[in-house]
Amino acid sequence: MITSTSTDENYVIELSDGTHISHADVPEESGGQNKYQRPGDILTSSFAACMNMTTQRILQDRNLPYSKVTIEADFKWSETEDNRLDFYYIVDIQGDLTEQEKEEVKAEAKKCTVCQYLQAKKVLTEIAQW
Repeated sequence: MITSTSTDENYVIELSDGTHISHADVPEESGGQNKYQRPGDILTSSFAACMNMTTQRILQDRNLPYSKVTIEADFKWSETEDNRLDFYYIVDIQGDLTEQEKEEVKAEAKKCTVCQYLQAKKVLTEIAQW
């Protein structure tokens, strides 16, 4: 569970899972401090982190030699469909792999946990307490 708590600084939010603490913010032109990632950036960071970890796991499970995995990710609202969020990403695997091996790993990495979350039907439900 994540707890989001306001701070004394306008729109600066403390996020905690009970063990780790991070922060969110919005740009100054939106009334924030621009000190931390925006909520959409945090969502995109989760996607990129999960895909990176999944890619590394696949490479390790297949005993494929790699030195570095880099994921660049971004999102925007679809220009063709209402209420659709499009995620764009680039996977860069550095190491002594064939192009076919890289493509197979990339295809499997698209099944990462956060990818599944993003593709799932969502329901937002407010509850009174845990």
